[in-house]
Amino acid sequence: MSPRISACSTPPDMLTFVEAISLAGDRAKQNDDAFAFLGSCAWVIDGATDLHDQPLSGWASDAAWFAHTLNRALHFEMGPGPELTHNELLVRLETAIKEVEGQFLALPRPLELQGQIELWKEPIASIILVAESAGGVLGFDLGDCRCFGLDATGHAHTIGGPEDAADDESALAARQRDSEKPLLRRTETLDILRRMRASLNQPGSRWTAALDPECADNAREWALTLARPAHVLLMTDGFSALVDRYRAYDAAGLVRAALEKGLQELGRELRAIEGADAAATLHPRFKTSDDATALLMRLT
Repeated sequence: MSPRISACSTPPDMLTFVEAISLAGDRAKQNDDAFAFLGSCAWVIDGATDLHDQPLSGWASDAAWFAHTLNRALHFEMGPGPELTHNELLVRLETAIKEVEGQFLALPRPLELQGQIELWKEPIASIILVAESAGGVLGFDLGDCRCFGLDATGHAHTIGGPEDAADDESALAARQRDSEKPLLRRTETLDILRRMRASLNQPGSRWTAALDPECADNAREWALTLARPAHVLLMTDGFSALVDRYRAYDAAGLVRAALEKGLQELGRELRAIEGADAAATLHPRFKTSDDATALLMRLT
């Protein structure tokens, strides 16, 4: 006899998937972003663009290797299950990073790539990770991924960042003298970016996900109280540029547009803005288009 499934008068509280998009910044290259939703958790990962020619991982880029290896490790650690606390979420993130570190150290490398690796060559990524909570969602972030929440009262919530990251990049990009060249051929720009990359994940600096479990202890911890039903939009900075760089929307407007138009249409709008400013004169930046990933979730 088949077991009976009892009907519930009201649906259980849950964080559910609505839609996702992940656009390559350059369709001739790999996408260095990754994302996932599993049980009561969701996350997006933005691998930081390589600043060296020959990847250490053997992949098309170390950024892609790191993002997708961390994505797999998080899938294994999170799994479906009960609501997580901040501490449980942090432990799982740290364990996933340890797994990625171990896999990197075990990678075979040509003789010329062995030995001490310069800090700016080590793969890093930004990540934002959320889990459902009784009051809404809780989470952690490292780097510059973003989360916008829109609750039943119409109130917008923003988290992740730092919020001035796009402005800082624009100011730096505006000083380039050789922006017409591919990024890895801009000697002066690369020198600046490599020094900046090497300064990350140090005491007193900004932290990203890296080949060091200590980075998890420096993740920003937060919680958003959301009146249900609510929607949560997780993004890499390539997608949140619609708000943070191009000012095409505010946080609430972007979530509403995602619901009304869909992420695919927003992706077309994003690329249209960038295509119309391909020379990066209106909006100084290092690449015409960045990889852009967004994950829309509903909280009921």
